Amino acid sequence: KLGRRWIGCDINKGAIQTTAKRLQGVMREQAQELSSVTQGELIAQMDAPPAPCQLSFSTWRVNDYDLHIQHNEAVELACEHLGITRTRTDPFFDGTQGNKLAKIIPLNHPLTPLDLEALRTELKNRPEEERDLLVVSLGQEHKAREWVAHYNHNRPINKIHLIELRTDRKAGGFIKHEPMSVQASVQRNGDKLVLQIDDVVSPSIIARLDLQEGIFRAQIPDWRAVVDCVLIDANHDGEVFNVTLADVPERKQDLVSGRYELPAPPLGAKVAIKVIDMLGEERTVVFAS
Repeated sequence: KLGRRWIGCDINKGAIQTTAKRLQGVMREQAQELSSVTQGELIAQMDAPPAPCQLSFSTWRVNDYDLHIQHNEAVELACEHLGITRTRTDPFFDGTQGNKLAKIIPLNHPLTPLDLEALRTELKNRPEEERDLLVVSLGQEHKAREWVAHYNHNRPINKIHLIELRTDRKAGGFIKHEPMSVQASVQRNGDKLVLQIDDVVSPSIIARLDLQEGIFRAQIPDWRAVVDCVLIDANHDGEVFNVTLADVPERKQDLVSGRYELPAPPLGAKVAIKVIDMLGEERTVVFAS
């Protein structure tokens, strides 16, 4: 509303989705104002400053924030992936891999020299410990790698071996993000365009529910239960998503419609349907009209 253009960052999907809803509300207000402007007023405004808000925005996924789960759950997943035997009686180390002691750094931050100093302090309290160490993390600061290289230099025992779960050639593949899938169709019916969404599958929501359900696999009887909102651009230019229709339920217990009718665009125009789930994940599908 102040005429600024922002790129915002947040690791909490709920906060991202709250921000998206507020932006959608501002866009609806501006769209209503623009629709009521007369041609004379529009000409008079041509030399005026630009409108304070655009009618579109994008959400970009730039990190693997699906793995920001409870540390105990992350340790279980990492141990299973790397073949680490848990040692639940050890207050510091998480387990062993062969003849190495294993320490899994919390996945909400990369490995830092501070983490490594904590390792060195722990070893000072265990003067009889001669095993090497396996340190597992989701990322590594450059200074951390330098710290390990300096530490291991000419050191006969307690050498540190690093595994970076994101890119390690042998142990990589721990992160597998599955995008949301959308099954939909678009048909012309005279001067109307009929859009039908048949199914939406959100692996992120299913995975989150599976963690809550334990050994029982989560069941979602109606795909609309995972959808927060549906946005439609009836004449998509391939770059900017201009919202022609927005299906945003007012109450949490309400569901999106899934079937939409709107005036048909020119023949050959591209129609884009953007589906956003309850965790803020989004998927856009494009059809030729």
